[in-house]
Amino acid sequence: MKWVRSCAAVAALACLAACGGAQAPQSVQASSSLDAVPTRPALANLDAQRLRMLAAQALRGQRMYAPAGDNAVEYYLALRDKQPGDAIVANALQELQPYVLIAGEQALAGGELNEAQRMLDLLARVDAQAPALPRLRESLLAARAAQVEQSQRLDAQQAEQLRLAQQRALANAAKPAAPIAAAPAPATIAAPPAPAPAAASPAPLPESAAIAPPPPAPRNAAPVSRPLPRLISDSAPRYPLSALNRRIEGSVQIAFVIQPDGSVTAVRLLSSTPPGVFDEAALAAVSRWRFEAGGERVPTSRTLSFRLPKG
Repeated sequence: MKWVRSCAAVAALACLAACGGAQAPQSVQASSSLDAVPTRPALANLDAQRLRMLAAQALRGQRMYAPAGDNAVEYYLALRDKQPGDAIVANALQELQPYVLIAGEQALAGGELNEAQRMLDLLARVDAQAPALPRLRESLLAARAAQVEQSQRLDAQQAEQLRLAQQRALANAAKPAAPIAAAPAPATIAAPPAPAPAAASPAPLPESAAIAPPPPAPRNAAPVSRPLPRLISDSAPRYPLSALNRRIEGSVQIAFVIQPDGSVTAVRLLSSTPPGVFDEAALAAVSRWRFEAGGERVPTSRTLSFRLPKG
C-alpha cells in the first residue's frame, strides 16, 4: 500500500513534467538549457509551456525550493497564477509544500534568518492557511529579537573592554619610574636540622581481626520505557525521480518528537544510505505523520526504507 501511494505521488509530478516537455519542439528543448534562468519579476512574462518546462527541469535537478528564482515551487506558483484551475499544478504544489516547511525549520535552527524568511514567504504563497505558518512566524520574530539583543550585548562588551583598556593605559602612564633596587646581602647558610627519629612501626593487627568487605553497590533500577503512541496517519515517502530513473534503493533514519496532540515536530536527519538521495523525501513524509494523542512529548526515531518494486 505504501508503494502504491508513493507511485501515485511520483506519477503526479512526472505527469506535470511530461505535460510541459511533450508539447515543446525538439529544437526548443535543445536550446532551453542554454537560456538564462529568468529572474522572478520576469516569470510573469513567460507562457505556460515555458514555465512547465522550467518546472520539470528544476524537479529533475532536485531544485525543489532553492536557489531563489530558479526552483520548482516558484515556477509552479507562476504557473498557478496563469492557470488557477489546473489540478496538476495544485497537486504538485501540495507535494512540494512539506519540503518548503522543513527547509524553513532547518534555516531557523541554523540561524539563517534571511533564508528562513524566504521559506516562510514561499509557504505563505503556496498555502496562506498552512497550520505551521503562525508558529514559524513567531519563531522567526523571536530569533530576530535574540539576534538584535546579542548584537547589542556584544557592542556593550566591546565598549566596556575599550574603556578598561584606556583606564589601564592612563594608570600606567601616571605611575613614577620604579627605583633600582640594591643588590641583596648574601644569605647565611643554616646548618641542616638534626634527623628526626624514625617513626615507630605500627603494631600489627591481631590475626582475629578481619576486614569486612564493602557492601555491594545498589543496582540502578531499569528505566521504565514509555510505549510509543499509535500511528494513525501514515504518509508514504515520495520516491525521488532521479533515484527511480537510476534504479537506486536506500534507507533514511529520521529523529522526531511526537507532541501531546499527536503532531510531529523537530524532524531531523540521523543517517542515510546512500547520502543525500532520499533525505528530503523522508523528512517530508515524517513531517506529515500523525500519532494518537498521548498527552505528553515523546522523542523517537524511525528508519524509512526505499525499495524498488520486484519484477
